[in-house]
Amino acid sequence: MTPLNFNLSDALPSLPKSGMPVTIITGFLGSGKTTLLNQILQNKDNLKIAVLVNEFGDINIDEQLLISVESDMIELGNGCICCTINDSFINTVYQVLEREEKIDYLVIETTGLADPFPIIMTFLSTELNFLTRLDAIITVVDAAGFDAKHFDSDAALRQIRYADMVILNKIDLATEDKIDKLKAFIKEIKPGFRILESEYSRVPLPLILDIGLTQTDTYKAEIPEFRRNKSAFNNHLEGDGFSFVSFKSDCPFELEKFEHFLSQQLPSNVFRAKGILWFQESPARHIFQLSGPRYDIQGHDWTTNPKNELVFIGRDLDESLIKQQLNECLVKPNVPHQFSLLNVFSKG
Repeated sequence: MTPLNFNLSDALPSLPKSGMPVTIITGFLGSGKTTLLNQILQNKDNLKIAVLVNEFGDINIDEQLLISVESDMIELGNGCICCTINDSFINTVYQVLEREEKIDYLVIETTGLADPFPIIMTFLSTELNFLTRLDAIITVVDAAGFDAKHFDSDAALRQIRYADMVILNKIDLATEDKIDKLKAFIKEIKPGFRILESEYSRVPLPLILDIGLTQTDTYKAEIPEFRRNKSAFNNHLEGDGFSFVSFKSDCPFELEKFEHFLSQQLPSNVFRAKGILWFQESPARHIFQLSGPRYDIQGHDWTTNPKNELVFIGRDLDESLIKQQLNECLVKPNVPHQFSLLNVFSKG
């Protein structure tokens, strides 16, 4: 695989001075979008990149999982971008355009439940069409977990249908046969477009930035219909039946109890979970990621006061039961915290 430690500004010397290029990163829950965004931010060299991050849920976990981007980060309101495309979203893009320090590139990471089409059309059917340039819609796909009936979600298929490029991620977790079948399936949905393979969303940046893949002319004929029926495009979550459960606590978890929750109590209709965990047995800040049957917990240093923050996404979730089970994992307030070495554990 091509190494990432090259000078991106030398590789991309002709980024335009007007018509700010925009890349939309989409992909279903747990596919590796935030990891790809981190790869871009870590290897952007001297480019000034603004980032818009959007989540489904009322706790912004993704913001906390991104590397420090200082003032380049502009938050969108929680919820699905495609379901909340309104003046707030457009005004946020204007904030990027109006910054005193020129921004070279705008990257948008959508929630895993987003339909890219309304986002595309918002850039093409408003004044943003004259101020920005849609460069590429990149869809990240979990090679190990994705299948033809992926969670019975129309959004998952539309993310591929409207992609200019698919990054087939987590190929290290998938068999060659699974990868071949998945490629054939994707090509049936959208023939004649690029597929890149990756592990941990590592992709050379000149292959995904300033590549000019979005064929905007093909969408312009659909603008009048989109303007007439915006609301029709914003109801896919209701059809897919997805919901979320958020959990916060200033008390730590007991490790053994939380492991029991994951292995014995976590509902099968939870498709995605992520969060920041605090365990009584460890002084570390633990990043928790769950996608389908696989989960991973990695330890890091705290940069804030310790706390627990979790979001679970799935179908027909019993919010009260999940919160009750998580509360039962907490250390009681009168029990002293005893730190010991915690081995990082994972299941997958």
